[in-house]
Amino acid sequence: MQPNRAGSLTWNVGGEPSGSINYTMYENTMELNFRVRDYWDEEWESVQQTIWFDRTPCHYGGNRKWFRCPECDRRVGLLYGGDVLFLCRHCYRLPYASQGEGYPDRLSRKLDKISDKLQADEYTVIDDLWKPKWMHWRTFYRLTMAEIDADERSTNAFLARFGHYL
Repeated sequence: MQPNRAGSLTWNVGGEPSGSINYTMYENTMELNFRVRDYWDEEWESVQQTIWFDRTPCHYGGNRKWFRCPECDRRVGLLYGGDVLFLCRHCYRLPYASQGEGYPDRLSRKLDKISDKLQADEYTVIDDLWKPKWMHWRTFYRLTMAEIDADERSTNAFLARFGHYL
């Protein structure tokens, strides 16, 4: 965003307007003006929040702009609107999605990532797999062995979940 610019954002839920926020950008800060509703008495409250920026130099010139969390003053790339203010994930104690996964789920995600690299879909049998044109043979063999291992462990973890073992 360019300094000394202002604008607004609006959003809808089910086609009905449900919120808006006005922002003003400055050189080192961003001013937010918005309204929030208390769910218990449904009263609207006006909120003004100042968010500071921090900059770090990039290797090939220029710099990267970061948010400074208004609560803990950490340098972060994202702020979340979890309650009234926009704060970092640490202040709202938001977990990463992978932190709620069990062992079988992590194996399944790993298997999906390997299949994507090998350009294979869920119906591709390992014997019918072709090396992608750009991939080295050593990488192809390593990923193929990793896929076989992850598939076997994923199947065993799935069966163990339901009391069956191979």
